[in-house]
Amino acid sequence: MIPTREDGLLELVRERVRGIAGNPATPPDLLVRMLDHRPAGLAVLIFRGALPDEVCRAVAAHPDRQLRLTLADCGSATGEQRALLVDDPEPTIRTSLAAGPDLFRGTPDPLPEAAYARLAADPVRRVREALADSRQCPEQVRARLADDPDPVVRSTAYARWADPPEEVTDRLLADPDEGVRRVVARHACRRRPGLLPGVLDTTWSDGWHLAAVAVDAPLDRASAERLARHEDPMVRAAVAENPHLPPDLVDALAVDPEPKVRLRLSVRPGLTEAERGAIDYRVRPTDRISPARWVLAHLDDPEALDEAVRSAHVGLRRSAAYSRHLRPDQVARLAADEDFAVRLLLCENHDAVPGEVLLATYLQARVITAGMLIQRPNFPRVGLARLADSADPRARRLVRYDPDAPAELIDRLSRDPDDGVRAWTAADPRLGPDRVAELLDDPATAGAAAGNRKLPIEMIEGILAEAGVPGAGVTVTPSTGEG
Repeated sequence: MIPTREDGLLELVRERVRGIAGNPATPPDLLVRMLDHRPAGLAVLIFRGALPDEVCRAVAAHPDRQLRLTLADCGSATGEQRALLVDDPEPTIRTSLAAGPDLFRGTPDPLPEAAYARLAADPVRRVREALADSRQCPEQVRARLADDPDPVVRSTAYARWADPPEEVTDRLLADPDEGVRRVVARHACRRRPGLLPGVLDTTWSDGWHLAAVAVDAPLDRASAERLARHEDPMVRAAVAENPHLPPDLVDALAVDPEPKVRLRLSVRPGLTEAERGAIDYRVRPTDRISPARWVLAHLDDPEALDEAVRSAHVGLRRSAAYSRHLRPDQVARLAADEDFAVRLLLCENHDAVPGEVLLATYLQARVITAGMLIQRPNFPRVGLARLADSADPRARRLVRYDPDAPAELIDRLSRDPDDGVRAWTAADPRLGPDRVAELLDDPATAGAAAGNRKLPIEMIEGILAEAGVPGAGVTVTPSTGEG
């Protein structure tokens, strides 16, 4: 179906509304009015950073279920703001609240402890189960969930418990429900090796569950052989990293026919550089590999990480680059690493990476998270105007971050042939109001221009009125370019 002119205008309006929703200059009373227009209301919760309290109170009392559900999962809302939904009549919304926002978007602000306690007493099982599965559930609340009447909640609460008390383990190992006993045994066998043979014997322990156990559980000889010779390569790859694996089984896995098994063995603790180099593994520049577990366990100990930082094994150097506690000499070494992934991971995790390394890494990166590097403390800003004539549009986009870039240069870049450069520049407050109005008519820049904090309030009102937001004042809307 060929898009019509009306389709284009509707999309232009939608882009403008999204920009208004995220515009820090949009007054809270207008944001509250936007809630009564579903697309605009959802845009407020999705595209905005910090949310005003009055907006969150209005959402919590709003009849639109989708709005309330979006607030429950909103990573930019504070725990206090999300907790307004703790007594919501919809179990689905309380379940989302208990689960918490997606951790991929960063560590969310936790709910108040009283809210967690209330959710732990929720009459709906799936709400309590979601809370038991949340890594943010406070320990005292988790202890209550480990005594929950429902066996699924009890087992989930235990499975997510980093260090459960021994008396809780004892009690749940004797739980009347077989499923609870199995889950507890699978997690407790790391501290109680005598449980491992029983875990391996149960048919419930499929490859995925076995791999989770095999990677670090203390191993007797029989269990080590079962795991090292398991038919599932995922299990063999997991046990290859297990520090308790006997030397002869290490040797056997070094020639395993499965490449991923040999790769995981090559990053195991205790090997010399010569032993690692003798293993037939391969890591290509574009390969995404899991970090070595023993390195992750020592990310706060730069002395323990020195072996990984200096290793010829790129997988160990990538693993060390996750640390936020590296010494200056270690940062310098990894910042000059020949492997791009090492440099990228270092830039993403360490505050002391030099600005020129951050800039060069950003310009080379082609990953969805590249933009996060711009927010790193040492990312250079002064002097970025020199990139205005770069052949790389990603470099030209950065000029807007230079506080000394003149308004004339920003105006010029707002007319760049590259859509992305124009869009990044459209939100710059150094643009004149007439130019911002013109950019509101460009499909590539309409959203960014509407998010410009220098956008006049009458223009904000006009955009919302055009979108049909209830109560928005009618003002002159930017032209559509037709006379």
